[in-house]
Amino acid sequence: MTAEKKVPTEKREAVKKDAKRIRNRNRGKDGNVADYAAISPELLGRLIAAVTARECAIQFGFTRDGGAYCVRIVGDNEPYNEYIRPTEDVEAHLEGIVEDFSL
Repeated sequence: MTAEKKVPTEKREAVKKDAKRIRNRNRGKDGNVADYAAISPELLGRLIAAVTARECAIQFGFTRDGGAYCVRIVGDNEPYNEYIRPTEDVEAHLEGIVEDFSL
């Protein structure tokens, strides 16, 4: 029977912090950065109009690390967030929200 070596908790935590630091440093270098300026102003206007017509509010932001869009809908039962990665079809996702609130 071989004895397994256990890595001390401090060392595991240090490795996690290093990995996170490296991921954050490399984020956005592949050209996939969340940027609302890249979205059609006409689509954003229709999105705002559709959501507010249903007496809800909409907030636009980013995830804490800036790696994804965060669209928050408030007033439709419980508030909820839609997270969209810049590698996804952002405009198609937003069109879906417009359609949901246009019904």
